[in-house]
Amino acid sequence: MNTEMKSIECRQQILDMLVETTRDIMQVFDFGAQKHPDSGDTPNFLTPNGNKCSLMERGSGVLRHGARTFMNPGKLDDESGLSEYLHLLASVAILYIRHKRNITHPLDVVGDTQHADKTP
Repeated sequence: MNTEMKSIECRQQILDMLVETTRDIMQVFDFGAQKHPDSGDTPNFLTPNGNKCSLMERGSGVLRHGARTFMNPGKLDDESGLSEYLHLLASVAILYIRHKRNITHPLDVVGDTQHADKTP
């Protein structure tokens, strides 16, 4: 088998893994939508003032879920019953897309300054 063919097969396996992971992560987003039904048509994490979407809160979630998976890889979230890994991936995805789309929460640090409202 030539290198190009191996590369195509490897790429397909990675794409299959990402599709499977995305389906699994959607369970976390579905749980969040049920828990916070007031989001409307747009997920609150895609809005500047999204609930629990400041860098500090989202970053805290990444650290919390990361620590839980590090300490116990099979750990399930107490509230949703879903894998802590899925919550970790969902939190990272939210941070990533907010950064990529330049969605800034009022509590986020902007450059060397912070918005006037410093309440957590």
